[in-house]
Formats: sequence, C-alpha cells, structure tokens
Amino acid sequence: MSWFFISVVVFLAGHIIPGLMRNQIVGWMGRRAYVFCFSVLSLVLLIWVIHEVLVADFIPLWPFAPWQVYVALCLMLPACILWAAAILQPCPLSIGRKNGFDPNRPGINAFCRHPLLLGAFLWGLGHVLPNGDLVAVIFFGGSAVFALVGFARMEKIRMKEMSKAEISEILAGTRRFAPRAVLHGAIGLGEIGLGVMIYACLIIAHQYVIGISPLGALGAFGG
Repeated sequence: MSWFFISVVVFLAGHIIPGLMRNQIVGWMGRRAYVFCFSVLSLVLLIWVIHEVLVADFIPLWPFAPWQVYVALCLMLPACILWAAAILQPCPLSIGRKNGFDPNRPGINAFCRHPLLLGAFLWGLGHVLPNGDLVAVIFFGGSAVFALVGFARMEKIRMKEMSKAEISEILAGTRRFAPRAVLHGAIGLGEIGLGVMIYACLIIAHQYVIGISPLGALGAFGG
C-alpha cells in the first residue's frame, strides 16, 4: 500500500509544481510544448496511480452489491457528455480550448465553466460506492475532491493571462455551476452524441483495461 501513497504524492507534485512554475516553464519552452508535456506527464502519473490502486492490499469498508454499479453508470453518462462539451466547446477559464469563446453565446460555460473537471468529479463520486475498499475510496473520493478544488485553481491560472476587461466579460456570462442553463442550449446534440460514444467506448474498454465488466456486474444483479 505504501507505493499507492507514494504514487499519489508524486501525482499531486506533478500537478502543483508545474502550476507554480508555469510562467517560467512556458517562457522557456512555449505554451504548446508546456501543455503537451504536462498532459503526457499527467497521463503517465494517472496510469501509475491506477496501477497501484489495482495491486494494493484489499481492505474492505463495505460489501459490494451489483446495484452500486447502477450509480456509477448513471453518473458516468453525464460525465461523458461534459467531457464531450469540453472537447467541442471553448472553455476560457478551464482545461480545454480557450480560443473562440463568444460571451454572447457562452454555451457550456453558462452551465459550468469547468465541464472536464465536473465530469471528473462525477467519475470519482460514481466509483466510490462500487469500490468499497480503503485504497479505492481514497483514490476515487480524493479524485472527486481534487476536481472540485481545480475549479478555482484553473480560473486563477487562466485569469493571469487575461486583461481585466476580458475577465469581467467572461465572468458576466459564465457560471461555475448553473443547472438551469441546460434548458437554454448549454449542451447541444453534438455534445450528447459524442458523450454517448465516449460512454459506450468506456464501458467496452473497462473490462480490458481494468479487468472488470460493468455490464457483467449488472448481469449478476439480474441473476
């Protein structure tokens, strides 16, 4: 289990330190190279943490019940749609594309400025119940908290690159979380379609990557 905690510490350091030194690193290697290297580093560290979760000692906290998988599946669909929105729409104050934002048509930003992070929160929250062992709860619960903390952190990072006029304009037409905006076109058919595709791919790949089939668990519930 010690390697799990080591991987978590390194994962956090791999995000905090580059963030603190962002301006210096960007000045040295350029923004595109920084984003690429940071993304690769984050992915590698995340894979390492997940590996340690899978091989860590199993310390149960509550028994598994197949119905818990329904919770994860129900939360993962909106998470995937939010990830799709982060891909298709500009998110000037968060992770994702910042160019092309129109304050008169904020899109997903009227619902949430951080669709990728909100999706990560739902992913972490949804995976806590069906993974009732100590290490998994720490990992998934911690991931959910980490995503929420990222809301304010990402805004702070992005605002450093903007003028006061740009910041005021963006803040006026966007929200950290405003559910009513869904009824006013914040999420379109394109985001829903791509989100469903991501959702289906994750369900299919889950068995091969993680070694557990969500649909197989539901079959056990039905039997």
